[in-house]
Amino acid sequence: MLPNLERYRICSSEEVRRILDYLEERYGIPRSVFENYTFLVRGKNSIWIYSGHPSILELIPNVNVVGIRALHLSIKKTLKPTTIFLQVFGKYATKNVVELESEEEAVTFMSGGSIARYYDVEEGFVVVKFGSDVLGCGLYSNGVLRSKIPKTLRVRFEWFK
Repeated sequence: MLPNLERYRICSSEEVRRILDYLEERYGIPRSVFENYTFLVRGKNSIWIYSGHPSILELIPNVNVVGIRALHLSIKKTLKPTTIFLQVFGKYATKNVVELESEEEAVTFMSGGSIARYYDVEEGFVVVKFGSDVLGCGLYSNGVLRSKIPKTLRVRFEWFK
């Protein structure tokens, strides 16, 4: 019995293959990046990731949170990477990466705003960077980049006045 896994289920090898296929096809993140990580499912639509072997969970009783939330199934049934996941692993992305050009754009994005401009990326969820920093996830559609930074992590314009 694994009481600490009541909230989580370790992903099957087929589920892991599909997750890694998605990350490689959509973002160009090499599968090798995730060699020492374990993927878990929590609830109906949440995928979590942590560094280590699944057997470690057996040693720790009553785990409430394991690792970071990596992806979740959006309303439109597509996988959406979380901000924290992209801040950790987005540096490996080679596809569908939007690079903001100014501090003003970075502040707009980090405050939850949208930026109307053409980017050479596929429509859908993208990695958003400013300089060498990965800011998080954006949704690019019809020439508009919409911030998907969670409200709790957003900055306010008055901080920059």
